[in-house]
Amino acid sequence: MSEATPVQRPRFGASMDIRYADEVASFAGFLRRFDLNHVELRAGYLDVQPGERDAERLRAVAEEFDVSYTVHGPHLDVAPGNINERLRNAAVAATKEAIELAAAIDAGGVIVHGGSVRTRYPDHVREHTREQAVRTLRECAEFAAEVGVPVCLENQRDKPGTRRHTATPDRLAAFLDDVGVGDEFLKLTLDVGHAKATGVDYERFVERFGDRIQVAHLHDNDGTEDAHEPLPSFRSVAADIDAPYNVLEMKSRADVERCVSGTDA
Repeated sequence: MSEATPVQRPRFGASMDIRYADEVASFAGFLRRFDLNHVELRAGYLDVQPGERDAERLRAVAEEFDVSYTVHGPHLDVAPGNINERLRNAAVAATKEAIELAAAIDAGGVIVHGGSVRTRYPDHVREHTREQAVRTLRECAEFAAEVGVPVCLENQRDKPGTRRHTATPDRLAAFLDDVGVGDEFLKLTLDVGHAKATGVDYERFVERFGDRIQVAHLHDNDGTEDAHEPLPSFRSVAADIDAPYNVLEMKSRADVERCVSGTDA
């Protein structure tokens, strides 16, 4: 059984977006220029850069640049609450693959989504979809406990016509209760941009879930869409959250630089 590397103080870094063509080593070196020491690997990035998935190579990069890792599980075209059981099982299998990689590289957690359902569907379909999503998260969290690395359920943003199962503190709490896995291996990712785009103050999540928050995703928007803009105040926001891992979720290296330089344009 692999155990996640203990964190002595908060780590700050950035996410490897699917848009990036960098190697992980190059990105780690870029972050170290700004005194950032954490890399979040995204399943989408690894899917289009399969050569970067090698655990031995990733461990060598972590040692060379003194960075830690988290892994964002698959979410592009993935529906945890898929009503088709074969497709739901595929989502579980893909997430377990990300969990196995995380365990192999001593990552601090695997970020997962709780899914959503169209509001236009009738009640029985919405209920079934949510039950499917709960089953998916339960299976993934139980597997995470087996290998010794937590999954970190993320608050997603509501969109017109779509109800996210984790968009508000109340919905997130009810979802966690239904999954029914303890907080040692089912932790949380607080995405402040998602909260803002939903119209929820991120501090409400902090007040509700506190120490269960393992990862903070830090980016900004105008409150109407999930734009993933720079957040120059990210360190003060991170201090409010007090998570072990703090991740800038930007669309470009330039946006990461804007964050650390304290400018938003």
